[in-house]
Amino acid sequence: MSIKEKQQMILDTESAAHTGMEGQSRSSQKYVLLQVWCGILTVAMVVMAALVLSIKPKSTEGTVTTLKPGSVSPTGPPVNTVPAPLKSIRSSLSYIQLVKPSKSQPWQDLYKRCTSCSLILQNDSIHCTENGLYFMYAQVTFSKLQKKSQTVSVILKRNASFGKSEIHLVEGTFPNTTVGPVWVAKMVSLTVGDSVSLNITDDFLTDTMLTFWGAFQLH
Repeated sequence: MSIKEKQQMILDTESAAHTGMEGQSRSSQKYVLLQVWCGILTVAMVVMAALVLSIKPKSTEGTVTTLKPGSVSPTGPPVNTVPAPLKSIRSSLSYIQLVKPSKSQPWQDLYKRCTSCSLILQNDSIHCTENGLYFMYAQVTFSKLQKKSQTVSVILKRNASFGKSEIHLVEGTFPNTTVGPVWVAKMVSLTVGDSVSLNITDDFLTDTMLTFWGAFQLH
């Protein structure tokens, strides 16, 4: 082996050794950084845990509500928890639901709730005796009989009265193949003297659970 080749071999050995040392140095630096980072996270977790433990819940002493003797009901039925204003409002609102026992009979009040309500049944119509906002609805169940026209309709209409013409409040039109229940509904504003009736353009079932209509007062 010549002298030049020996020198080159020595240089290569030193270079490899230097490279290996650099690699080890870099690896050791990364390992130290990782240890430092883990240490920082550990310290942060310890500090957070100490802060959480140092926070004490507020004492509930002095916040206990003392029941007055008049509100205690040791015996008898449960106490009604509905506030008085809500009960008075709910009891003052009117509602009515009409059913037809048979096709030959007129519409009848299913609940017959009271005679002083703002919604009363007269001449197959719901009459309004108090200004307000009302929710009108109707469910009609069409039968399987042959339909007389191409479409069937369910119409809630305000009847004509003094100074007012008849108008359709809500109308549902369905194909003549419709079998089963359909539903129409709408919020309407009624005044004293208004009356609403239901118009069904085809054959329907008169069972009280299948066909009915009515209204209830919203305001």
